[in-house]
Amino acid sequence: MIKKAIAIFLLIISVCLLAYGIHSREKSTKQITGRSTIGTSNVAFRIVSGCNIYLHEGWNLISICQNMTNKTVISALKDIDGQYRYVMEWNENRQAFDIFSPLSVTNPFNELAENKSYFIYLIPINGTINAGGIDFGDMEIPLIYGWNTPIYPYEFETEITRYLDSINNSYRYVMIWNASSQRFLIFSPLAAENEFYNISGGEGQFIYVSNTSGVILKYNKSALV
Repeated sequence: MIKKAIAIFLLIISVCLLAYGIHSREKSTKQITGRSTIGTSNVAFRIVSGCNIYLHEGWNLISICQNMTNKTVISALKDIDGQYRYVMEWNENRQAFDIFSPLSVTNPFNELAENKSYFIYLIPINGTINAGGIDFGDMEIPLIYGWNTPIYPYEFETEITRYLDSINNSYRYVMIWNASSQRFLIFSPLAAENEFYNISGGEGQFIYVSNTSGVILKYNKSALV
């Protein structure tokens, strides 16, 4: 059942990302002008000082690692205005994405929830998001059975098992996004070896909760440093 769930999820998200990636490239060819580049690009994701999130071409899965005062999508992403095409928010109840586009007249959401991770599709222009908010303290996030996208709320790197201990034996998978290869990296507590063990400030995540009653993910900031 669990393997089937992750396989279905990966299929859904792969089709979704592919479809919107192709659509974005088609529209960007028609609408975006500027300095051209020659050669191959090194698609990357890195965090600089504080909660400054560096984005590159393609899909990026991020956490806004400071508590912004104005959480509207337009305000939160003002540093990359005109450089992004889609923002995707995972709807846990439907187990599907809600998709925001700055080109749409209406959108399913207009604000970023402070406790969620988000996919952002950046067109071929580098960009940096400077959160410019207040540092998060300890945090508790309720997670339901199935896939969830809780924020990683801090600007420093840590071992994921340090906060996953709070939901020990109640989750099956954790996934982060590798922007260079445009694919997920998967961690399982049941695996002998995993593709990653740490999460960096600004990185987003998916967690598959196997407890049908749901759980509370607890971040103890001082214990993660």
